[in-house]
Amino acid sequence: MLTTEQREKIVAEARTWLGTPYVGWSCIKGPKGGTDCGQLLRGVFQNTGFLPLDIVIPRSYSLQVAQHKRDTEYIDKIKEYMREIPESEAQPGDVVVYMLGLAYAHAGIIESWPEHIIHTLDNGHGVTGAHGSQHPKFKKRRRKFFTLRDEFCTERM
Repeated sequence: MLTTEQREKIVAEARTWLGTPYVGWSCIKGPKGGTDCGQLLRGVFQNTGFLPLDIVIPRSYSLQVAQHKRDTEYIDKIKEYMREIPESEAQPGDVVVYMLGLAYAHAGIIESWPEHIIHTLDNGHGVTGAHGSQHPKFKKRRRKFFTLRDEFCTERM
């Protein structure tokens, strides 16, 4: 289980990604870098030492997969490192995953649920903050919540 300090570390790292442009299949922080929502999760949890650096997310995934089929690749990858929790247990540093189209295929890091998440969309803003349930992209969307599995709650750095 994550401690309050560990949760704060995750949120602080996520904030350092704000302003990073949206670039599919990329995980480079900063205004000259780029990331998509899955790579943002990987970058934040690796940079905080909770996930091993050798985790690779294959670049074969489709950025529009949810529009075309009920693919579970995105959420299956999250489940390798995280366990699902009820919304009532969501805390800072946890992850919310939204159903977009036909699949759970977009995620954000919770800063304060539901008031604020950190995520990225291909909308010209890159990594930004949003209201987790009232933002037009997320309103009325199905969502699931995840926290790090206990075996990953020990920092590796």
